[in-house]
Amino acid sequence: SGAVLVARNGEVIFVGAYGQANKNANTPNKIDTKFNIGSMNKMFTAVAIAQLAEAGRLSFTDTVGKLLPDYTNKMVAEKVTIHHLLTHTSGMGNYMNDAYTANLKKMKSVADIVPLFVNDPLAFEPGSKWQYSNSGYVLLGAIIEKVSGKNYDAYVKEHIFKPAEMRDSDF
Repeated sequence: SGAVLVARNGEVIFVGAYGQANKNANTPNKIDTKFNIGSMNKMFTAVAIAQLAEAGRLSFTDTVGKLLPDYTNKMVAEKVTIHHLLTHTSGMGNYMNDAYTANLKKMKSVADIVPLFVNDPLAFEPGSKWQYSNSGYVLLGAIIEKVSGKNYDAYVKEHIFKPAEMRDSDF
């Protein structure tokens, strides 16, 4: 299910849409159907962090506590680095729990999501294992906001979507 455009040397050679945009209404996808970005957003988060590292605003070895000195989970603040967060080796888990599901429509910003996991213990010593972590990437979003002085959405739009001419991408 999705939409695709293939181009070579600036010339469109194939366009197609497949599947349904709304299964309940039997609405087919079109080439301009808007799709939820979901976990694909992690790549934009990683690019934003890399941009800030390249600009000297942070380092991959910085701890959460160095960049977010008020972060209340001291274990995370002291032990987890940017590298751990980017590589899913932080020991942090997944904020998508019952509280998240119950308040989904209210979740509009990074600040809305952080309280869902801020007090969660680490599942393992940072760097010792791999575990997919949505919470870690939300925390990277908070770091982007703190270091850049912009909200996450605004930073990504200005520094990634706009330069890449991604006019139809949004949050």
